[in-house]
Amino acid sequence: MALATTLSVADFYDRFRVQDVSFVQGFQQQRSLTGGGETRYADRAPSLWKAEITTIPMLNAEAEGIMALINSRAGGLKTVLLYNSKLPYPATDPKGLIIGTTVPKLGVITDRLHVAFTGFPAGYVIPLGTYFSILFDASRYYLGQFVEAKTANPITGTVGATEIWPPLPASISGTPDIVIKKSPAKFRIVPGSAYPAKEGGLYSTIKFSAEQTYGRG
Repeated sequence: MALATTLSVADFYDRFRVQDVSFVQGFQQQRSLTGGGETRYADRAPSLWKAEITTIPMLNAEAEGIMALINSRAGGLKTVLLYNSKLPYPATDPKGLIIGTTVPKLGVITDRLHVAFTGFPAGYVIPLGTYFSILFDASRYYLGQFVEAKTANPITGTVGATEIWPPLPASISGTPDIVIKKSPAKFRIVPGSAYPAKEGGLYSTIKFSAEQTYGRG
């Protein structure tokens, strides 16, 4: 059976445990200085996530298997789905049991940085920094964070206009589902960044870097 062009969370990221992960924004901005000494910045492309991941020590055979999956991504040609395993669920719902199988939806889009939500469990508490993702255009993934702490309406489960980051892509519209548990985004593993490091005679850790893409492949 041929591997998918984009490996799912179950087929890649959840096959190993992580001891260290960082997700940071990769701002694509140009800096200039005016004649009056004012520093100005301008966006030149969407701000996307960059990830740095280190696995726990694993048996050498297991590490070779994970490296085989990484190599199957053909450098940066194929992709994987990753989530920030430092915060896989909202901090107030650390195992995702409260939200359970509930699937919230995007609500009214005021602008690309301010959106509402519907369909949360009544009174659900959403801390500052909570991740959420949206699958759009069939195979593209947006990954954002709440930059305001919110609590869903105690009766309806709606969440009023909330500031988020990064901005929603222009092609996201309507009321798509949002993913709160293990919120994924599509990444390309940076070619040459993945390597196993020996941890004694029987164990290895793997480190790699990845960059988010809005590409369809």
